[in-house]
Amino acid sequence: MENFTPGIEDMLDEKLSLYRKLNVLLKEEREFIVNIDVPSLWKSSEKKKEITKKIQKLREKILYHIEDRFGTNDMDIRSFSISYLIRTIPVPKELKIKFAKIKLAIANEKDELAQVAIDNKKYVTQYLMVIDDIMSVAVDNSKQAQYDLSGTLPGTKSTNCLIHAKV
Repeated sequence: MENFTPGIEDMLDEKLSLYRKLNVLLKEEREFIVNIDVPSLWKSSEKKKEITKKIQKLREKILYHIEDRFGTNDMDIRSFSISYLIRTIPVPKELKIKFAKIKLAIANEKDELAQVAIDNKKYVTQYLMVIDDIMSVAVDNSKQAQYDLSGTLPGTKSTNCLIHAKV
């Protein structure tokens, strides 16, 4: 048991750390959006992909660790739940409390991530509207159809746009 629980605790701490890094990246993206820094947005997108892959691998590693220690495991990668882990693994109450605190911190990071992602999407939409307004002033296209927020012209189904908002 001594080897098992520190390993799980370390992996949960690492998972929390990765979510915090992801949160920092999303907050940095807001500045990139405001400054219309496309190269930095691409770099940030790649970093986010790397972090999410690490989170996925950590999830797998935790599940394999449980399986190695206890033989069977009712969870799979898609249904991984720290709550289930806390309820089912036989560890002292103090460790379950530690795990629950880490779980709560991870949940808070996820909630903040969701809100920042929503805010970033709003920023992108607003900036695309500003660019559309600038283009409308620069080129008198008042008689031409305008793109909608999904990147399509009204009455068409294909996206044939210069800029498309996707966060």
